[in-house]
Amino acid sequence: MAETEKNPIWQDRIVTDPLILAGKPTIKGTRISVELVMELLDGGRSEADIIRRYSHITLKDIQACREYAATGAKLSNVTWEDIDAIMDGKR
Repeated sequence: MAETEKNPIWQDRIVTDPLILAGKPTIKGTRISVELVMELLDGGRSEADIIRRYSHITLKDIQACREYAATGAKLSNVTWEDIDAIMDGKR
């Protein structure tokens, strides 16, 4: 079994935090969401275009977004109730 099959690249690069973009999956250390990257790719932008526009992300980050999206995972699993609780200091 290949290393990427044991530990997909996205697991080290894609994170969720309810305080960042309402819990949408983002590239670790950024506020760039998987959803944004996928919309750019689906809209015809090349990986090189995306990296030029967002110079703090890498080709591996974009590949991680593709892998994450391919899992069929929801792009956000945080509800408004979750956000309210966080903002009220209850979580």
